[in-house]
Amino acid sequence: MELNPLHAPTVKRPLSESTRGWIHPTHPLMGTQGRFRIRAHFTISDWLLIGGLLQSIVILLLPIRPVYALLPTFGLAIFKVTRLVLKVNGVIENPLMEGVKQGRSCAVFPPPEIGEKGMVRPVGESVGGDGMCILLLSNRCNHPLGLFYSKFREMGQYAKGMYIELEQNPIENGFLGYSDYSSNDSVTQPRALSIMYFKSIDHVHKWAHSSPAHRAAWEWWDAEQKVRGVDHLTIAHEIYGVEKGKWESIYVNAKPYDFAATSHAITDAGGKKLWACPAMDASRSFRTSAQRMGDVRG
Repeated sequence: MELNPLHAPTVKRPLSESTRGWIHPTHPLMGTQGRFRIRAHFTISDWLLIGGLLQSIVILLLPIRPVYALLPTFGLAIFKVTRLVLKVNGVIENPLMEGVKQGRSCAVFPPPEIGEKGMVRPVGESVGGDGMCILLLSNRCNHPLGLFYSKFREMGQYAKGMYIELEQNPIENGFLGYSDYSSNDSVTQPRALSIMYFKSIDHVHKWAHSSPAHRAAWEWWDAEQKVRGVDHLTIAHEIYGVEKGKWESIYVNAKPYDFAATSHAITDAGGKKLWACPAMDASRSFRTSAQRMGDVRG
């Protein structure tokens, strides 16, 4: 079976999509993930109050008529509405469509080697390739200060250290990538969930017990728990071992995310090491769930 990747292999391993979300040259909170976390820790009424207070301060401090002090607010509103109208009518580019693959795509493990004919899955092998391990890591801050609670920020630094370690040693740790999501069962301070993909449960256990970053976080938590320093923090994990041929995926009108956004070490025909994205074109193949979970037929 010939596989048609949506993206050509690269020499440099791409960072996981969620890692890219908190990388920013100024401060992590300025990245997309940081901005989302800030926004999620305040209600709509909080943001309206903040905006009203800022506008009031401008009116009170600037030696100009109030009507002029309101001009920036109305100007920004007009600018945003104008941009929205232009996007809806196709006059300017819609950034949400960047990287979107129209039609059907799916994600499978790329073959470990690319031959002269490209990516090929031999007859008799599982269409999806290997099995995998999915690790779900979740956390939540239940303190009134939320994002500004010191212990929550400290825990976040330990978590960041673990993610950096995995990104730096992906082959040794069997790490493929991860995505982040938030719960919707509360108005503010949602649970944060990381969906992490590893090659096997053994890789997860080996990393958990040998990782300096994980060990440091583990010891910090145990020490804080003894003095009830983390009573306001929730942490949890779930591990699922998925056998070969027991999983499949399909995406429609989507850019690669979740397993489709992971990275896999492969070699080309000349033995050169490359990194491949598992997202494959499924417009003419991979038609049914049974086919995607089955073996390649002759």
